[in-house]
Amino acid sequence: MVTTTVSNSSSAQRDLKKQLIELANAQFTSPEYQRLFKARFTAEGAKAYWVQHAHFNLNRRDVWGFVQGASPMDIKKMVWEHEEDELAGSRERQVADHFTLVIKQGAAFGLTADDFWNTPQMDTTFACAQGWLNLARTCPWLEGFATASCLELSNNEELIRGGCISRRIGEKCRDELGVPMRKQYSNAEHVVADVEHGSMLLQVVDIYGDTEEGRGQILSGAKKSWAIERVFRGFTGIILEEYAAKAA
Repeated sequence: MVTTTVSNSSSAQRDLKKQLIELANAQFTSPEYQRLFKARFTAEGAKAYWVQHAHFNLNRRDVWGFVQGASPMDIKKMVWEHEEDELAGSRERQVADHFTLVIKQGAAFGLTADDFWNTPQMDTTFACAQGWLNLARTCPWLEGFATASCLELSNNEELIRGGCISRRIGEKCRDELGVPMRKQYSNAEHVVADVEHGSMLLQVVDIYGDTEEGRGQILSGAKKSWAIERVFRGFTGIILEEYAAKAA
């Protein structure tokens, strides 16, 4: 659990937090997100989708590692506590690490562990992954932190109007493929875990957004990362469209 807390944020910090929440919600009305939401899951499309999404999951672990290495000690602790859930699971809730959940969930869609480990990244997945890694490695630490944590914010069930993407995609798979949420182990876990994870960026605004430079870096990092994410989400929509066309 993240334990860093700060009070008495300025009006500029509060305004930035509101802006970030609105930008997170705006992802869901973007053409790329809408393309994904309108695309239909088929049995084969779901397999391709979830393997590429697993590569996204693994890339997040690499990104957070670079961000943690560049950050000051209090932020290293925040990242460590976040990544403990991802890499080791939650002892308190008796939940496995998140990639194990991905593999376990994959079984409901006809995927094996070998499918996840041995299927390569598609070109757009590769390009997006490299983009996120480049930001984490080259940005000032605060901007880099924002590039990683903004994606947690935009999956925060309590802040995203209409439900976070884990919920929405989970419900699409339930309705279109008949896979209940209780068998979508990764989606179900992220609906819960990313409420806490999604607050990290807002906490850091309180701590390090007390200067115009700091606020600028946070906003810049979030916008850059969300731009990459829109490309990735739109691409996963294309994957589903292509498989749906083949199945028609």
